[in-house]
Amino acid sequence: MKNKNKMAVAVAGLGLLLSVFASPGWAADIWLFRHGEKAPGKDPALTEAGQARAQRIAGLILKAPSTGDNIRLYSTDYRRTQETIAPLAEATGVKVQSYDPGDLAQFAAQISALDGTVVVAGHSNTTPELLKLLSGIERDIPEDRFDVLYHLVPAEEGFSLQELSSDTHKP
Repeated sequence: MKNKNKMAVAVAGLGLLLSVFASPGWAADIWLFRHGEKAPGKDPALTEAGQARAQRIAGLILKAPSTGDNIRLYSTDYRRTQETIAPLAEATGVKVQSYDPGDLAQFAAQISALDGTVVVAGHSNTTPELLKLLSGIERDIPEDRFDVLYHLVPAEEGFSLQELSSDTHKP
């Protein structure tokens, strides 16, 4: 009888261990994207194309079936990221919280403990780094590309990554 109990405990322990490794470590629906097209200069505003992109990004996120009422918005303090996430903040009535792009490991740990929908506006260097910290997946965003959205969705087997485009001519 004792051997059966030991076996049951071992099997249960193995199942728990496997579920921990298969789990992404978070319960949130996470959106990561780079700011829209920007004007030249130090801390520039978005161009007209960047403003239009910000509207499309907000629309994509709001229309997603996984986007719920419990939403958190994050941006760096740069004008271009703040302006990119602004249409989503206006549509949801949610205040944008700032994060430190110089301490992405701490920020990844913070958002990985959240649930609901988490939306992060970043940069061509910080967005791929945050994706890597959260998922282990490596991607690059060229300096001239503004359309990529990464969508991490919790799933039974860890998570699924959707790579979307905010361009009007791409799916």
